[in-house]
Amino acid sequence: MKWADVVLRLLLKPRDRDTISGDLLEEYREVVLPAKGPLLARLWYLRQVASFVSPLTVGLALGVAAGTLNLVDTAIEPLADDTAGRMLLWLGVLLFIWLFIGFRAARRTQRFRDALIAGVLVGAATMAVFHLAAIVRVNVFLEQIRNRDDWQNLVARFQASGFTSLRTYANYTYIIGTPIALALGAAAGAISGALGGAVSGLRRSG
Repeated sequence: MKWADVVLRLLLKPRDRDTISGDLLEEYREVVLPAKGPLLARLWYLRQVASFVSPLTVGLALGVAAGTLNLVDTAIEPLADDTAGRMLLWLGVLLFIWLFIGFRAARRTQRFRDALIAGVLVGAATMAVFHLAAIVRVNVFLEQIRNRDDWQNLVARFQASGFTSLRTYANYTYIIGTPIALALGAAAGAISGALGGAVSGLRRSG
């Protein structure tokens, strides 16, 4: 578990690294490993390490992953529309992860408020990075994606806008939409976090 200990130390503040890492390794070796066996003990240790990952960090990682996949998908099939089914699938996966983050936060502190805050942070961070990646996509693949069916409304608005450059108008549209994207991410994250907190509360009372 040396690599997991390295990750744990990276997640902790310098003053906490030796104490928390040492205590966790001691419990792993002396209590959990003899009781659970190697496989379950390792899973237990990984769960402990994961508990130190902040919702903000998870959100940034999710945004990078989703944004990168969106860019790669566009590079492979630039004219493929973002279908409703595909978008719903992505949204479902994100909401489930955000719910789990809220559940974990409430389980760790036993406070519903922390689940709500965790959901807001992970949702807003995910959408911030994903939205930034969408702006990058506009500038890298504009000549290809301008011909997509799901871009025709934006192209029509550009033609009536008075702008002389589609690139400038598209960037303008995405930039002024940033607060809305962040608000939607925070709202969806709050709902998911609240549901996760509620599930955690039910498990404690059950």
